[in-house]
Amino acid sequence: MRACGILYNHVAWNSTHEARDIVLINEIEKYLGDSSYIKERHIVIPDIIPEWAKREAKLWINDENQDAGFAYVVRTMLESGILKLDFIEKNCEENKICLQEGDFIKYSHFDKFGNISTIKHTVESIDKNEIILKEEKTSSEGKINEEIVLEHDGLVKSKDCCEYYEFLIPTPKNLGDNISEKIKIVSETTYTFEDQHKQSWFATDSTGQNTKIIDKNTGLVFLHEHHETEVLSVGEKTKITDSNFFDSKYDMKKFDIEIPEWWKKTTMWMLNERISDSEYLRAMENLISRGVIKV
Repeated sequence: MRACGILYNHVAWNSTHEARDIVLINEIEKYLGDSSYIKERHIVIPDIIPEWAKREAKLWINDENQDAGFAYVVRTMLESGILKLDFIEKNCEENKICLQEGDFIKYSHFDKFGNISTIKHTVESIDKNEIILKEEKTSSEGKINEEIVLEHDGLVKSKDCCEYYEFLIPTPKNLGDNISEKIKIVSETTYTFEDQHKQSWFATDSTGQNTKIIDKNTGLVFLHEHHETEVLSVGEKTKITDSNFFDSKYDMKKFDIEIPEWWKKTTMWMLNERISDSEYLRAMENLISRGVIKV
């Protein structure tokens, strides 16, 4: 208990420095003498599976531990960075809007009077005939929830003829293509979203008062500005603020546990050094990203 109090009061306790764990473990070692067990679980060495994880894996392949126990090992390695899952770009279908269930896009809308509201669209369901979005609008007047029904080419089914979804356009598009009756693509640009530089299209109408910046790969609209006249610089702007749109990064809260029985054989190969730790980790990353292993 005395050691815990010293740790809580140590200058490194609230630090975000990468050496924080090492410093605190050294402090523990002064009182416990041996901190090897703690080091195993908290000091990450890239491409090396900790010995404690291998011990747990051996119990699992010998049926002395359940899938839940092995899932804990995998989760711990994900959280510590031993297992790394990259972002997976969407595979968009030609000439259709690029959506999948669970996608959401959130925008801030600034009107010409300086009022700010938020718009969030979430994909509730997709079938071969239609896409259903949940729309949530929040402003100073309160919150409004509605439903939007789209065809796969982006046509809004619940509106009058020929109105298309304004936040996503079918791909691919090329320089000079129209994205609506009045707006066409006139140049290339980049847009920075969540620290990623996205190759984009810049589209505008003949007056230059209506503009959109659109992701080249997916057709997602990052920014839309509308000005009523050339004289007035004040207008309306809709800007993306949040989305899970560009990736299917693994969400550990989303899945029930699902580990194929045949993965035990691969795990045994790793334990018997028939494959390297690195090969095992890369294979597991691939299977988790594809949803074959769910923890």
